[in-house]
Amino acid sequence: MAKKIIPIVVIVVVIGVIGFLINGLEGKASTTPGDNAIDFELKDMNGKTHKLSDYKGQTVVINFFATWCQPCIDEAPELEAFNSEYKDAQLIVIAKGESSKRMKKYISEADSKLFYLLDTKEEVSKKYSVIGQPETIIINKDGVIVERFTGPTTKENLIQLIEEKASL
Repeated sequence: MAKKIIPIVVIVVVIGVIGFLINGLEGKASTTPGDNAIDFELKDMNGKTHKLSDYKGQTVVINFFATWCQPCIDEAPELEAFNSEYKDAQLIVIAKGESSKRMKKYISEADSKLFYLLDTKEEVSKKYSVIGQPETIIINKDGVIVERFTGPTTKENLIQLIEEKASL
């Protein structure tokens, strides 16, 4: 009896693993360098909807940000400097899990001039598998992710990465 049950159990387990792999990988977009960026739609601070595809043909830097994240706050002056001085890329700061009210307060207190999109429900953050922040993704003019990293950055580092990887 046991000799007949063992092969059946093994077959069921193998079929289950194969089914899990097929279902788990099917339709799952990747967001690593070399992959096409996933299009998304988010609202800005004024309620206007923007899509990533609106910036096709431009180099785009996406930075995932949160007001409670101290490394994000520390990085903000570098992003402000990058945004005001470097005109060959569009910087989009995605406010991960933030409300409009909290972001307006932060923008006012920090006198920020950055372009923020609200990812209140973290749907875009999940599509891009963002776990920590700050996290930065650089997308070239063809819509391909060329760089991705977690942790604060500097204006100089962003410019160097864009010129090395997105200008190819």
